[in-house]
Amino acid sequence: MSSIKNVIVIGANGSIGASIFKALVDSSKFNVSVLARPESTAEYAANIKVFRSDYSDSSLVEVFKGQDAVVSALGAAGMFEQIKIIDAAVQAGVKRYLPSEYGCNTQNEKATALIPAFGFKVKVIEHLKQQEAKGLSWTAIESGPAFDMCIQAGIAGFNINTSQAVIMDGGNRAYSASNMSQIGNAVVAVLAKPEETANQFLYIDSFTTTQNEILAELEKATGKKWEVTHSTSDAAAKEGTELFGKGDFAGLFLLLSAIMLGEGYGSDFTQDAALANQKLGLPEQSLAETVKALAAGKSV
Repeated sequence: MSSIKNVIVIGANGSIGASIFKALVDSSKFNVSVLARPESTAEYAANIKVFRSDYSDSSLVEVFKGQDAVVSALGAAGMFEQIKIIDAAVQAGVKRYLPSEYGCNTQNEKATALIPAFGFKVKVIEHLKQQEAKGLSWTAIESGPAFDMCIQAGIAGFNINTSQAVIMDGGNRAYSASNMSQIGNAVVAVLAKPEETANQFLYIDSFTTTQNEILAELEKATGKKWEVTHSTSDAAAKEGTELFGKGDFAGLFLLLSAIMLGEGYGSDFTQDAALANQKLGLPEQSLAETVKALAAGKSV
């Protein structure tokens, strides 16, 4: 496969999308552009080309002409547009597509059963596999939860603003997590190594840790004894299902917490998958340094 030079990012103004976009631009390895809807008010540097599309088939094909790779960082609202986007990429002759993964292990059937929307991610991968014969390759990056975003937003059991923690199942079950910067690093590495990364899932992390280890680092970094309550991943799954079924997105956060911290969801990539950090040449990131930076209000 020839090298990838022209890269267009979809969802570049989202939390994870912004980190991916920044990493691509900062790497200076690619000509980076952005796909935005006509009504988008997001602003970018003067040297970044912004393509506007109403997501019609013809519009997408026109935008993708000349692009070597399409990186999707679409959130939940735009997730279901991906089949249309992939088909347009094929028509335009795009070489590589990165789907909106960057999270929990969607190859785990227990995880996809708990959050039905994950089933659509499975369909996207199935559709991508069918396009391989047409010249489109793909790479799915599984990163576990975006650790720094979760801590800053008070998701997944820890609220750094109130120094409160909810520990599930005793707090000793390990799970893999990635800072948003590490997700960006992974995207850059994948596109810089198109041959080695084609048509596969790649699992990455910043670290694999436990809730109790996180709590210890948070107390050390904040200089406070945190208020701790205990619960179970089963309780989170039950309550999350009820709330999400009523349209309450607080339920989704509980379901994600159950997948991260519960047994059998494939969330420990060191045991349930094979980490690609070394293959991609990703930098080392530690739990201690990450928590120290977050407690000081700094980015990681």
